[in-house]
Amino acid sequence: MQAPEMTAPFWRGERIRLRALAKADAAHWLVFDDDSEAIRTLNLGISLPRSPSQAEEWAERFADFKNADEAMIFTIETHAGDYVGSLNLGGVDRRNGTFGTGTRLSAEHRGKGYALEAKRIVLRYAFNEMRLQKYNIRCLETNAAVIRHAALLGCREEGRIRRNVFTAGRFYDELLFGLTREEWEADEARRAR
Repeated sequence: MQAPEMTAPFWRGERIRLRALAKADAAHWLVFDDDSEAIRTLNLGISLPRSPSQAEEWAERFADFKNADEAMIFTIETHAGDYVGSLNLGGVDRRNGTFGTGTRLSAEHRGKGYALEAKRIVLRYAFNEMRLQKYNIRCLETNAAVIRHAALLGCREEGRIRRNVFTAGRFYDELLFGLTREEWEADEARRAR
């Protein structure tokens, strides 16, 4: 068996790094809460507004990977230390080896490939360190960014739940995508060539 390659810091990509959520990151979450369309696509509907104390309470609960069995919340930042957003690894079903993620990027950092880079790091961790075997994504039929993102990660469309989410005054289909560990490994090998 060949030893894994360990030349680069695990939690760094070409332009970003992942770190533990800190209590101070709560302020960024409050700013994101004002981005209604981003909230609608991430949460599959509009959430009630959060107060500063609720955001701080939430950050305290997940900071430094406390409650990691529920969700691991990573902060995404540039190598220069600029806040980009966050990514959570959650919905982990250890019995079946499945998991999901959610990504929140501040508006000025969207469309630059930061989320894809962060997601590849987290997939490597989930598949190679946590022994998970299947990544699942769910999104609204109108979420072109996540649909494109799923394709770039090598995910396959697995299904459509018709009229499953009600938001913005109408029902939307929910799309399901999946990626097995073997598919991910094949895609990583292709990218390395």
